[in-house]
Amino acid sequence: TALLAFLKAGDHVVLQNMLYGGTQNLVTKQFEKFGISYSFTEGLKPIDFEAKIKKNTKVIYIETPSNPLLTITDLAAVANIAKKYNLISMIDNTFASPVNQNPIDFGIDVVIHSATKYMGGHSDICAGAVASSKVNMERIFQLAINLGGSLSDYTVWLLERSIKTMGIRVKSQNENAMRLAEYLDKNADIKQVNYPGLTSHPDHALAKSQMNGFGGMLSFELKESINATDFRKALKLIKSSMSLAGIESTVLSPTQTSHALLSAEERYKQGIADGLIRFSLGIEEPEDLIADIEQALERVKAKQPALNNQ
Repeated sequence: TALLAFLKAGDHVVLQNMLYGGTQNLVTKQFEKFGISYSFTEGLKPIDFEAKIKKNTKVIYIETPSNPLLTITDLAAVANIAKKYNLISMIDNTFASPVNQNPIDFGIDVVIHSATKYMGGHSDICAGAVASSKVNMERIFQLAINLGGSLSDYTVWLLERSIKTMGIRVKSQNENAMRLAEYLDKNADIKQVNYPGLTSHPDHALAKSQMNGFGGMLSFELKESINATDFRKALKLIKSSMSLAGIESTVLSPTQTSHALLSAEERYKQGIADGLIRFSLGIEEPEDLIADIEQALERVKAKQPALNNQ
């Protein structure tokens, strides 16, 4: 709704090359029928965005931290480019939440949240939220009325209930994510950990400069000898689920869920391996989460002794 409020037939939008799979699928599969053209950046540096701008470009769309690789995009740089070319800048701020990141402070025009996630926080509603100036919000709202999207009074009540505790929930999830990222980073069975709170993360300094907390989301890859599907099934406390940001910790395979609509080639270009696991931290005791991961690893490795000895 936010995108279509500022785009019409003949317009062009620039999008960063790492986005939630559903967003990318919406653009690549639906925008052509509306006569809207689009370009994905080659990278996430300011020059990558500026290089894709055309005379008919109207919007720049970003997501940071990105889903599922937790890459970081420079908010101020993108906002400045948008202002330079008189464009509307938009961000999917779902992974960060309003607790950890406030893009409007850096000049971004329109901020979008899946309120299903941290705003809801209990895995029991489906909602979305948009924040912007009064002028922009009126434009978006008028289109929303025509498209028909609305929330029931009960869903609104549940969302209001949840927002009251969002601050303390997210801070706890931040702490758990940092603890688990550090644990996984030192675990010999883990090939790669993606979390902007780690000093080894290539965008750590940028994340530190524009985020109030590093978030409750991370992703990681197991060693090739450990089957990722078997590992997820072996977990007991941590549940496999398509949702995220609830008070319970969950894992999923982006290849099979959030980015399943993308082709294998498109996922490869984004760096999304088939064995990648997205990990949403809840508010459990971190020691319990670590114990669950360790027992799952031991169970899976016990089934693959031949591979482990190679």
